[in-house]
Amino acid sequence: MKLTDEEKAILDGRDGEPARFFLDMLVTLGRVYDAPYLIPVRSAHVSGLSVRTLGEAGIRWAEDMAAAGARVRVPTTMNVIGIDRAHDLGLPPDWVARQKRVMAAYEKMGCYVTSSCVPYYQGFLPRFGEHTAWGESSAVVFLNSVIGARNNREGGPSTLASAVTGRTPCYGMHLDENRRGGLVCQVTAELGDMSDFGALGAFAAAHAGQGIPVFEGVKAPQLENLVALCASLASWGGIAMFHMTGVTPEAPSTEAALRGGDCERIVFGSRELAEQKEKMSSGVERRVDLVALGCPHCSLNQLAEIARRLEGRHVADGVTLWVQSNVSVRALAAQMGYVDAIEKAGGLVTQDLCVVLSRPEDLGFTSLATNSAKMCFYAPGSNGIPVWYGDLEHCIRAAVTGAW
Repeated sequence: MKLTDEEKAILDGRDGEPARFFLDMLVTLGRVYDAPYLIPVRSAHVSGLSVRTLGEAGIRWAEDMAAAGARVRVPTTMNVIGIDRAHDLGLPPDWVARQKRVMAAYEKMGCYVTSSCVPYYQGFLPRFGEHTAWGESSAVVFLNSVIGARNNREGGPSTLASAVTGRTPCYGMHLDENRRGGLVCQVTAELGDMSDFGALGAFAAAHAGQGIPVFEGVKAPQLENLVALCASLASWGGIAMFHMTGVTPEAPSTEAALRGGDCERIVFGSRELAEQKEKMSSGVERRVDLVALGCPHCSLNQLAEIARRLEGRHVADGVTLWVQSNVSVRALAAQMGYVDAIEKAGGLVTQDLCVVLSRPEDLGFTSLATNSAKMCFYAPGSNGIPVWYGDLEHCIRAAVTGAW
């Protein structure tokens, strides 16, 4: 791998041991993937910050790095975590204390404590063509696809390495030749809310493998629905990017997205939509005791819609409704009256929390309803809780009746 004089100096220890360690990590990673050199990144987003992900060894490693002087060089945001900094949810005290240690270590290294899977809702928005080093699989798909920035599927250590050194190996999605579409999905179904886009993502992921799907026939999707599609593609498959003809910046046409290549073509119609949504539910008992919305975290528009749908209704006894959001969006929603409306109806607008990275099973929950394809995928394995999957109205009805 060709290194600059600046990079050689960092490897020689000029900027201290943490910078040397992290640059050596990136050089090793680059050699594994045959990257010819390192490239500068303009921002980073560090993932893998939940206690469930890190364990005690990971927490101590982060604390040691912070104590040794590791400091970020580029704007660096922090991913969603396993607690709510605004509310006491009754989670185990040791769990909460360890999660706060993680946050303190990364904050000491200079990271912004955004604690969200959607930092772009908080003003951290790369430009088209910009090279970045973000973790959080749904955000990676969003950057590559919706914005046209360039980002590989990174893990927590590699994103921190890039944050501290300001560099990443040049391979994968940073290269033009790896951004070509490899599967055309003709969408003939009428897509409604985010649960439909989540089903589309799960369907396409099952056919695309590691390739890049190209969606045809989707007309003027809302931003939040694109976010849901990103999250579904990333969780139900190992996908880092999609194209959507006439919507995403690298796909003015299907031909442009395919770049002259040929590929398989599939159809996603009304039958496929209904069948896919049915497959995604793992619930057995129709009784529901937890309804969780906002995975990825809710936007201001979504909080407004949830507040509207709860007007004149109230969450049933024995049911918990969590509406997940981040600190800045929640603050604005509170100013607009949406938080008060949701909480007067018996829900709770959480801050920072991700259900699947937390411990809801410790609170006795046994059946979850959600409109999130990502939560639907992870909750049964991560938390041992079966899931009912459907649109927002279906989830609200489950919250106010206690049944799916």
